[in-house]
Amino acid sequence: MGLNPVADVLKRSDKVLKNAEVALSNVDTTLGTVGGTLTNVDGTLTSVDGTLTGVDEKLATVDATLAETKQVLGEVQGLLARLDDKLSLLDEVPALKAQLDKVLAAVAQG
Repeated sequence: MGLNPVADVLKRSDKVLKNAEVALSNVDTTLGTVGGTLTNVDGTLTSVDGTLTGVDEKLATVDATLAETKQVLGEVQGLLARLDDKLSLLDEVPALKAQLDKVLAAVAQG
């Protein structure tokens, strides 16, 4: 210490206050950076939310399309079953024709 201890204490106090001021300035700068980052994160989350809304809408469209497809497939199955029945009847035509030919021949013979 010098001859004036009060002046020495004041100089040290001044140095500590300047260091604290620099530290507070650094904290303020960091908080500003964090604030900017949080703003960016908020914007990104808003964008993600919008994207998810779009995905939800597309999924609803897919669900509706699947329901329509299921209905159409049910109709196709019904039509195929009817066609199968008609094809089965067509398979019987030769036998029926043969029977009719016999009946016609019997009728013709009298």
